[in-house]
Amino acid sequence: MQALYYDRDGRPVSWQEWRQLGRQPGYSRVGYADDLRHGRQVTVITFWSGIAGHGPDGPLIFCTCAGIRDPGGQRPAYQRLWGWPDIAAARTGHQAITAWIAEVAAFLAGATSQLPAPDPALPGTPAAGERG
Repeated sequence: MQALYYDRDGRPVSWQEWRQLGRQPGYSRVGYADDLRHGRQVTVITFWSGIAGHGPDGPLIFCTCAGIRDPGGQRPAYQRLWGWPDIAAARTGHQAITAWIAEVAAFLAGATSQLPAPDPALPGTPAAGERG
């Protein structure tokens, strides 16, 4: 049976330990990008949740949330989530998603006619044209 709570190194911890870890300044934060791109607010946040999500290779204990907000909009015009099994994947994913979502924002704003890939280019995954 899979544990419910994990520390940043992927070790199972109790609920009490998980709460204490989450209260440590900076422990949860992996990456943060917030910028105005082509008139749209683009935000990417990657963090340790420590709560096991289910992935094909084990628990997903890190999460990246990405969103694009239209000018003056209160709610995201586009948002998406990804889960990661470890901190290395979370850091790599954060960088790839930050670059990819800027391309999405450019396309939505009409700054480019080049349709971005349907998913960010993540190391270890086939390119969009190579997926079967």
